[in-house]
Amino acid sequence: MRGGPAGGGKLPEGARLVTPAQSKTAADRMRASMTPSRPAGGRMLQERLNLTFFQEAVAELRKVHWPTRQQARNLTALVVGVCLAVGMILGAMDYIFEKVFQFVLRFGGA
Repeated sequence: MRGGPAGGGKLPEGARLVTPAQSKTAADRMRASMTPSRPAGGRMLQERLNLTFFQEAVAELRKVHWPTRQQARNLTALVVGVCLAVGMILGAMDYIFEKVFQFVLRFGGA
């Protein structure tokens, strides 16, 4: 029913009251005010690419204190050395547990 519920009752939640426009120009004005304006094409592209994110990322990268070549080499050697040491320790523990389980299965299971 056009114009809302009969008797001027309260509208249910989410319902819209539809009223006829007085003239075509008034309807055009009403339609124009209800239509969301779209940004210009360049701005739309900028929003899609989110260029501000990249600009802020570059700005943050400029603030980073980068290590010197010698510091980078020393820290890389430290990481590789720690990885090798941990690998050797875990390998040795694996070997020891393997021998212990072989002993238990060979002599403890009978």
